[in-house]
Amino acid sequence: MTPRVLTLLLLLLAPAARADKQTGAAESFARGKALFAKNEYAAAVAAFERAYTLRPHHAVQCSIALCYEQMNRFVEAAAHYRRCLEEGAKDTPKARQVQKSLKGVEARMSFVEVKSPGAGGTVHVDGVPLGPAPRRVPLDPGRHVIEVRREGARPASVTLRLLGGEERAVELAPGEVKLEPAPLPPPPPPKEPVEPPRRGLRPVWFWTAVALTGALGVAAGVMGGLTYKAHGDYDDAPTKQGYDTFVQRRLITNILAGGAAAAGITGTVLFFYTDFGARERTDDDVALIGIRGTF
Repeated sequence: MTPRVLTLLLLLLAPAARADKQTGAAESFARGKALFAKNEYAAAVAAFERAYTLRPHHAVQCSIALCYEQMNRFVEAAAHYRRCLEEGAKDTPKARQVQKSLKGVEARMSFVEVKSPGAGGTVHVDGVPLGPAPRRVPLDPGRHVIEVRREGARPASVTLRLLGGEERAVELAPGEVKLEPAPLPPPPPPKEPVEPPRRGLRPVWFWTAVALTGALGVAAGVMGGLTYKAHGDYDDAPTKQGYDTFVQRRLITNILAGGAAAAGITGTVLFFYTDFGARERTDDDVALIGIRGTF
């Protein structure tokens, strides 16, 4: 198909397409009117908007405005009445009637002057952002949450119940958010001192053995001296009594000497099983005990 033929076909089909659009627009407009008569205003708005998309006309905007007015949504009704006037109604005999309807819905709207001292912020009404503050906001009757949000600050808000036809003013200043450091956890309770486990016996046993060894050694020495004297006396004048004294003292000396030796051996053994304090003994300490003569 040549471009010339294609162009000719488009020219021939264009009137038919326009006719289809007009027909669709007329059908949608008629459906909107029928729904309006049944008080189904939301559905009527959808039908009128479909008709306006297919064939824009100021009369459709007035019809949409009338639906919103019946639903008490005066802010939207006023916006569509203005579009109706701007798009051609102001130059028609219907201009005065549309202007009267516009004034009527504006009289039932409330206006709230939102101020925000300081750095200002963005005005939100019922969660919808409207623009920067300060701002004069038109609202329908009913309950509304007005909020001013600012980056880095805590939003400020107020809830208003409006009856319609009111002029209100609110001042909302978002609060600065202060980031405070997280509180430190409380310090743990002081621990009770724990005595380190002992590595062996208490030192008292070792020192008792040392003392006993010394005492028995001294006693054995003294008694040995007496035994030696008794032996000399018997040699000088042998008598039965002198012999008995010598034998008795020799026996006591042997017992004391044996006890001192036993106590010394016991003390030596106890040394290796005694905890003398925090200082750890090394292998060198043990090896040099006999050489240094220290514990």
